[in-house]
Amino acid sequence: MGSRIKQNPDTTFEVYAEVTYSGIGCVGKDPEVRRQFPEGYSDQEVLQTLTKFCFPFYADSHAVNQVGQNFTFVLTDIDSKQRFGFCRLSSGAKSCFCILSYLPWFEVFYKLLNVLADYSAKGQDSQRSELLETFHKLAIPEPGTSVHLGVHSYFTVPDTRELPSIPENRNLTEYFVAVDVNNMLHLYASMLYERRILICCSKLSTLTACIHGSAAMLYPMFWQHVYIPVLPPHLLDYCCAPMPYLIGIHLSLMEKVRNMALEDVVILNVDTNTLETPFDDLQSLPNDVVSALKSRLKKVSTTTGDGVARAFLKAQASFFGSYRNALKIEPGEPITFCEETFVSHRSAVMRQFLQNAIQLQLFKQFIDGRLDLLNSGEGFSDLFEEEINMGEYAGSDKLYHQWLSTVRKGSGAILNTVKTKANPAMKTVYKFAKDHAKMGIKEVKNRLKQKDIAENGCSVTPEESLPRTAPSPLVEKKDPKLREDRRPITVHFGQQRLRPPRPPPPKIQRSSRPPWDLRLFCFSLTSSAAFSQFCRFAHQDLMLLRDLRVILLWKDEGLQSPVQNSLSHTGR
Repeated sequence: MGSRIKQNPDTTFEVYAEVTYSGIGCVGKDPEVRRQFPEGYSDQEVLQTLTKFCFPFYADSHAVNQVGQNFTFVLTDIDSKQRFGFCRLSSGAKSCFCILSYLPWFEVFYKLLNVLADYSAKGQDSQRSELLETFHKLAIPEPGTSVHLGVHSYFTVPDTRELPSIPENRNLTEYFVAVDVNNMLHLYASMLYERRILICCSKLSTLTACIHGSAAMLYPMFWQHVYIPVLPPHLLDYCCAPMPYLIGIHLSLMEKVRNMALEDVVILNVDTNTLETPFDDLQSLPNDVVSALKSRLKKVSTTTGDGVARAFLKAQASFFGSYRNALKIEPGEPITFCEETFVSHRSAVMRQFLQNAIQLQLFKQFIDGRLDLLNSGEGFSDLFEEEINMGEYAGSDKLYHQWLSTVRKGSGAILNTVKTKANPAMKTVYKFAKDHAKMGIKEVKNRLKQKDIAENGCSVTPEESLPRTAPSPLVEKKDPKLREDRRPITVHFGQQRLRPPRPPPPKIQRSSRPPWDLRLFCFSLTSSAAFSQFCRFAHQDLMLLRDLRVILLWKDEGLQSPVQNSLSHTGR
């Protein structure tokens, strides 16, 4: 869904390198790799690029203050996937320890680099080699797993599917501490409009943390353009690129950058906490969403946890959560997205923003990713969808009823699809409407009963159509007759009880409709609540299921449907 993170990489890291730089006072001399692991790593192009990113500043008095700092650069491979270069500067900015990996485990690699730097400083070469070999051979563990690499090296595998939290997530913590709320909002708006953005800072660790932290606030979307958390001196021309970018610049390079022909560039100076922009992006966003976001950020300014990330998630859901309403679902056809529907049903202010948003690469990639998962049958359930389900984000009811109506109209075609391969729309779209399952089941019952009346000329009284519920003790106290009705049978034995006579059961003529005209409803019962509700419905009135065939799409193939058991016992 537009993510630049590589799924299931082969190894925990690609290469480890110790890079030295004696260029202070020696103009034109490039950094060199002093030691690497694995020793047989042969991609010289990567190694040459890596060495230049290890020292992304001018070799002057500013650089000497970078001792012991951790920062991260990014290299993009041929498949547009990001490789993270985790670095630690030491020895007066004359050497840098670097690990290149596809895994975005910032805290884990920073901790590992500190241990490796300590081994190198103490000359413990055997311990360093053993640690690297153990970590390189390690099969990538599941999130939350505790890993022990040695006496001084252990970590817990981070879960990148969770929202970043403070202070556990180093990037978000540094970003939130360094940049005030107002500038965070301006930067967020600039990213939503895909501007050319420069962030500068004199501290490399804070600089790259602000780049990574601000980009993470776009979740569930991802920055799709030029993304360089820290730009080395030989690539400064990228700042004049005509396309959108998000670039970090060390303060020692900013004087040269400002002398370039920069046009329509948003510049955030983290050291002075000032933002320069030629646009009114923040004012162009719907005011109600911005006000709610600002209020939430101010409330969590002194707290820990995922409050900051969740505040931005709620804003994203307010902007884009109604995308479900624009999904077009037709039996036997791929699910598609209608931009006109997505824009037209919102308020005038929101329509103006969404009209621009549908042209953005980050939104297009998001929609394409959702459609791919729906049409492939994989489905999805992430924090963004959970947030939409919990909130009021412009009409998931419409989609549910549209889906339900589509199933009614195209039951025959869908039946054939389910027999061969479960229809992806039926497997996944139910997740969109699981909160409305109860309402949908009532609608099914009512419509089936209305059809019985139309076909057979008989009806079922409301008292018989609904399950009897026991009156509360308070009601019983006020009306003794209710308590009398509930006395045990031994008390009633031999006594005459006045009950209204039951009407004889009507003679129902079975419909001569062909079996492929039967209603078909496919439910992906992924929650215990939805399953319990359905079971109660099925057992209350099994006669009602004579025209209803329910296919339960179980995640566990070994489970047997209690509804199917009940139907088999009744001969239905």
